[in-house]
Amino acid sequence: MAGATAAAVAVAGTGVLGSTGVFQGTAEAADALQGVNEPTFTTLKPFRDPLRVPPTLRPKSHGITEIDMVESRVRLHSQMPATRMWTYAGHFPGPTLEVRSGERVRIAWNNKLKGRTPLKAVWVEAEGPGPGLLPYNRPGSEGASPRPEVERLTAWTTVHVHGGHQNALSDGAAEFGVTSGNGQLGEYANDQAATHLFYHDHAMAVTSLNVQSGLVGNYLVRDAEEDRLGLPRGEHEIPLTIQDVNFDTDAQGRLTGQVLAKRILGPGSMPMPGTIPPALASLAPFTMVNGVVWPYLDVQARAYRFRLVNVSGARVYRLVVVDEETGKVVRGAMKLIGTDMGLLGKPQTIDEALSLSPAERADVVIDFAAHPGRKLKLVNTIPGQTPGADLPDFLIPHAEVMQFRVEKKRRALHPLPTTLSKSFRRLTLTDVPKDATERFVLLSFDKTGAMPQIWEMEEVPSGTAPGAGIVTVDMPGGTRTLRRTGTMFEDTTTFFAAAGTWEKWHFISAAPEGVPIYHPMHIHLMNFQVVDRRAVDASGLDFATAQTRKPITLGAPVPVAPEESGWKDTITVNANTLVTVAGRLADQTGKVMYHCHLLDHEDEGMMRPFVVMPSPVHDIHRMLMDMGRGMDAHDMKHMKM
Repeated sequence: MAGATAAAVAVAGTGVLGSTGVFQGTAEAADALQGVNEPTFTTLKPFRDPLRVPPTLRPKSHGITEIDMVESRVRLHSQMPATRMWTYAGHFPGPTLEVRSGERVRIAWNNKLKGRTPLKAVWVEAEGPGPGLLPYNRPGSEGASPRPEVERLTAWTTVHVHGGHQNALSDGAAEFGVTSGNGQLGEYANDQAATHLFYHDHAMAVTSLNVQSGLVGNYLVRDAEEDRLGLPRGEHEIPLTIQDVNFDTDAQGRLTGQVLAKRILGPGSMPMPGTIPPALASLAPFTMVNGVVWPYLDVQARAYRFRLVNVSGARVYRLVVVDEETGKVVRGAMKLIGTDMGLLGKPQTIDEALSLSPAERADVVIDFAAHPGRKLKLVNTIPGQTPGADLPDFLIPHAEVMQFRVEKKRRALHPLPTTLSKSFRRLTLTDVPKDATERFVLLSFDKTGAMPQIWEMEEVPSGTAPGAGIVTVDMPGGTRTLRRTGTMFEDTTTFFAAAGTWEKWHFISAAPEGVPIYHPMHIHLMNFQVVDRRAVDASGLDFATAQTRKPITLGAPVPVAPEESGWKDTITVNANTLVTVAGRLADQTGKVMYHCHLLDHEDEGMMRPFVVMPSPVHDIHRMLMDMGRGMDAHDMKHMKM
């Protein structure tokens, strides 16, 4: 990042891939930002510290590249002491892994983390209704009850390359965690077009805690089609890993730098010993970009490519570019060129805001040649809000995300190619092959109506009698009758699929009136597009008995936003909506998962397994399953004779 007019960044340490294949990081992240060594400040100043850019690591195409998970002290803001964190190779975020499409790589993820979790975790009782109200957005534990089950936590890790094509053995299965002193070997096919993936911990029951501790990094796939486009590269292409965070305070209210994980309970629902009661969404007051709270970036007056990913546990970002001097939105500043799984066919101008739910990515170009000498800031907002305004008692206590400081020198604008990916095609319902496997997933609640659940459904004959677990849905082609087959990860696996075949999944959200719940749904081993989105009336669903008194009905189609219009692996399903996605499964096989990417929801059970098999094996398996279901005890007795 050298050069008089180059972007000013704090490099998150350095590293080298040694002859042994081990990425050797110097873990200088804490020293990259100079600052206080003791708690000093009760508030943090925005745009005080430069953006940190993690080092790039290109894994070996032969042999094994080793990446150690180690503890490091990372300075997240110069007005706080450095923070103890769990990291990949000493960096937060971890090194950006860069590979070529079609280049298979093998990575050994070595768990060398020692001691207890670096987080402070507490129970805190909500002071008001709805998500986002105090004390969600207040720093400090303020005497809240500690969570002893988290205080005892040691490092149990499994690494998932999100959006990657890898066999189940390398997918970072939630139950395949390893303890300190052990490693996980992953093989990644990278048989995909150029795209922005990311890697993160995926361990059963503690994914949220491990990601908050620092276990996350970017993963870029390159290909020849992308190379030919002449998009900004090198120092002008920067990953922006966005994450909300909270910090503990000392007795004087000064920020200590320790990451604070709050579990927000409803009034009067403090836990009994040995229990974890349902909680509200945990949102946090500060926004980090690449592990720095509210950083700034010095930029040349030219085009930059930003690879955005939201790695927050629950917070949705609705990002707007604002001119600091005028306070007005800079409409059209962001040009969207790609979504989760790769390039769009043509660039799309973001008129105002770009929304990212947890795990979603956006490939964005901003040409600062149109803004020489200006200070622009990226802020979080909500519809109808004045961009940049703080709402301390609502969802966004501090709107700031980061600042761009544009050099005064005038440079020529850099037009984007009119065509990005010649192979891209926007899918509609009519494009989905008739033989695509159709699946239904109901995003509902437990019998108390308090705990969100995945209800995995199978279609049954329309004449099936009503009863517990039977749900009817009025779909465009007629009423469909569904039976609930699973709600927890540990329930029997019921989804089986053939590799390389087309699938159409219907995610139906059914929420109580006035509950603004949302679920970013992620399907492993499947690139998909949104082919339908509609409002639904689910008022006839009885959570207690898991059945409908009247069918769930669909409303008019809901428009798909530009950032949802490309190839995806995660899609947001808002309260009382249906989202239908379609795509082809990857060629890799094994038992993988689909789940909500609100990390607390995932840990609490909103995750289900499904098995992908080679097509001939899938055919045999189906016949054997049909045989087993169709035979009674008398038949089985005679078969054994």
